[in-house]
Amino acid sequence: MKRGSLFILGLILLVILPVGSAFGDERTLKLESIVIESYDAPGDITYADGSTVNWEIRGSKFSMEGFPRKAYAPETWPIDLFGKNPENRETLQAFGINGRFLRQGYNTIDIIPGVGEGDDWVEKAIALPGRVKMFDFWVWGSNYNFSIEAHFMDYRGITHRFELFAAGDERQYAGSIKFEGWKNMFIDIPSWVMQSQSHKPNYEGLSLVKLVLRTHPQEAVDNFYVYIDNLKVLTDFHESFYDGFELSEPSKLEQIWGTEGGVE
Repeated sequence: MKRGSLFILGLILLVILPVGSAFGDERTLKLESIVIESYDAPGDITYADGSTVNWEIRGSKFSMEGFPRKAYAPETWPIDLFGKNPENRETLQAFGINGRFLRQGYNTIDIIPGVGEGDDWVEKAIALPGRVKMFDFWVWGSNYNFSIEAHFMDYRGITHRFELFAAGDERQYAGSIKFEGWKNMFIDIPSWVMQSQSHKPNYEGLSLVKLVLRTHPQEAVDNFYVYIDNLKVLTDFHESFYDGFELSEPSKLEQIWGTEGGVE
């Protein structure tokens, strides 16, 4: 091929490649890190309808009477997250769990979001924004051989259970909180978890159903404490633009059809 032809072909490629990048937006990301729950105060966050999120804990069959117990620990935080002396230290808290079981085994404590209080409390999953890429939170352990997991529900009603990993500690098995003090626990949400559909609007998010603390059958369970803090997601807010895009937005649907048009 002549040098002139090669030069023309090169110019054509330079024109085509940027265009392909601009319109091939399946891999385009608009990532944001969002704190879902700070645990800095009871009822510190709300659902989309304005109702307050209240966390409750439920122990499995062999829980001692009156247990598990929950509490908000004042002026408590992971130093790796906030530093040794943060300016807002007086407002920082963590969510504490005190568990006791009558016997060893695969005992569990569910940490569940919901609405209401006391006998009127009802569990209610927390809708997570965007398409979640990673979920993480902080756990304080006291070297018990326990594990922790997160349960999510997709738009089809299918529940996905994931054990989290301690950041920077490859020695730990999945979900293990057999460590001392605060560690960041995380899970990368697999691509096979459905967070979109083929119809418009494409976006269909995940909901956080609960966290589950699980004991190992050979570990002591007569009296232990675990604290959690700062639930967070790394999420993708990118949506492909098309002519008439606004007609699939919730605000536009509500304006046209009202809340009965399927907009919650």
